Order: sequence, then C-alpha cells, then structure tokens
Amino acid sequence: MFKEIEASVIRWNASTNERQKLQHSYLALTIALILIAGVVSLLSANFGHNLTYLAGAAVVAFAINALVWNLLNSALLTKLPVRPKRTK
Repeated sequence: MFKEIEASVIRWNASTNERQKLQHSYLALTIALILIAGVVSLLSANFGHNLTYLAGAAVVAFAINALVWNLLNSALLTKLPVRPKRTK
C-alpha cells in the first residue's frame, strides 16, 4: 500500500507544475482544517470556529492565487517570446 502511495505521489510530482502543486496544497490544507475543526469543535466550539476561519482564509488564498495566475498567464506570459534551449 505504501509503495502505491509513493508511486502516485511521484506521478503527481512529475505531472504537475509548481502552480498546480500550490493550488493542490491550498485545497488539501482547506480540507484538513475543516475536518480538524469538526473534531475540535466537539471539545471547544470557539477554537473549532477559529479553525474554520483559517480554512476560509485558505479558500480565499486559493481563489486569489488562481485569479492572479490566470491574469498573468493571459496578459503577459503568452505574449513573451519563448527562448530556445541552449545545447552544451
């Protein structure tokens, strides 16, 4: 089972770029915080609510990051000339 998880993480690492990895980490953080907040709220409602606010902040960071990358990609990155790779 651990080898399958390791193989899937290696495939994920090879098939995604840095922006996608960052977006995936925001989503994973959000899901983890919501799950932890649900369990913690059974013990302390205020602390559970604070963790939910942190999850909301991660969602906002996800949305802002997606917006900025899309604007940057459409406005600037597609218009830049592509440099040929150097051969040694």
